[in-house]
Amino acid sequence: MFNPFFIQRYGGPEYFCDRQDEINRLVSIATNHRSVVMHSMRRLGKTGLIQHLQHILKAKYNYKTVYIDVLDSYSDESFVAQLVSACAQQLFDEQATMITKVGKFFNRYKPKFSFDSLTGNPSIELEIKTKTDVDLSLETIFKLLNESKQSIHIAIDEFQQIAQYKNPSKIDATLRKYLAQTKQVQVLFSGSQRHLLLDLFNNPKKPMFASADHMELHEIPYTEYSEFIIRMFKNNDRSIDERVVHQVLQWTRSHTFYTQSICNRLYAIQKEHIGEKDLILVQRQVMKEYEMTFLSYRNILSKNQYQVLKSIAKETQVRSVRAKDFSGKYGIASSTAQQSLDYLVDKELVYEKLDKEGSLYFVYDLFLARWLERVEH
Repeated sequence: MFNPFFIQRYGGPEYFCDRQDEINRLVSIATNHRSVVMHSMRRLGKTGLIQHLQHILKAKYNYKTVYIDVLDSYSDESFVAQLVSACAQQLFDEQATMITKVGKFFNRYKPKFSFDSLTGNPSIELEIKTKTDVDLSLETIFKLLNESKQSIHIAIDEFQQIAQYKNPSKIDATLRKYLAQTKQVQVLFSGSQRHLLLDLFNNPKKPMFASADHMELHEIPYTEYSEFIIRMFKNNDRSIDERVVHQVLQWTRSHTFYTQSICNRLYAIQKEHIGEKDLILVQRQVMKEYEMTFLSYRNILSKNQYQVLKSIAKETQVRSVRAKDFSGKYGIASSTAQQSLDYLVDKELVYEKLDKEGSLYFVYDLFLARWLERVEH
């Protein structure tokens, strides 16, 4: 039985839930020759949205599209090698043409070709070793991009990684230079570490300052997600109680990864009708599956850090860990509470959400939050 609730990859437009407002805006930005920086929490569906956007740009607007995730890059040289490889694969439709063109234009970087054993897709490894190589290789790839008869959309996921390279990065300055000279290319920069990503675009001292539109991705609205879940079951001659769907979305807070994960497991039960008992079973399975990982936090964190983490989970969300009604309720030393919170935010165990009233804190991993809610000690 085919499971319509995809978790790790984009399943196609028929399995993509809503995001119509975001898609309309992103399409408008791309087709009007602007770049955009998009940020969100992890696992909120950012990558799926990018892939859905690029599907539409290819199908309706005849774009060539490029997607790269640079989270594992460690230098300007590795970033550029990855970008050149991804662009070359999209620029040249036939493998033989790609190999010939890359061999011609990037000969000085000793290109090595390999092919994925499962997909057959080619990949290129370039020996880019110096800052001069970085600049020249980007100049070459943008020259080839500009010669394309089609518009090109490039999505660079986890772009904030360049701010964490051991040697200071010049990628932002170099990219801005070439983007200013092209009419063919629009770029979507995205990431999940908000403070690092936005500093690259909001800091007047940084090259990318004021160079792109901004978008923050939020949870899918309750009504749209509820209708999507019911429809996915119905389309496969199955059904699920509306009350169960409501409970799912409350328990997962409509966070895309956790909602998809729970629905995937419910669908996998392979019953014609899904009820409340099925949801309880799945929730217990999830808690049991992750329990050993969650228990390890007691040893990894200090006593105060663990107590702050657990207390935030029990409150769902917190404005201040130093407030008496919070620290007193959970027996936390207010003098060290903020220090513990700062550590938890830095390690991405707690997420800091900004709104008009200031900061709002909640446990980042929702499954961990649900497990901590049940912990007595």
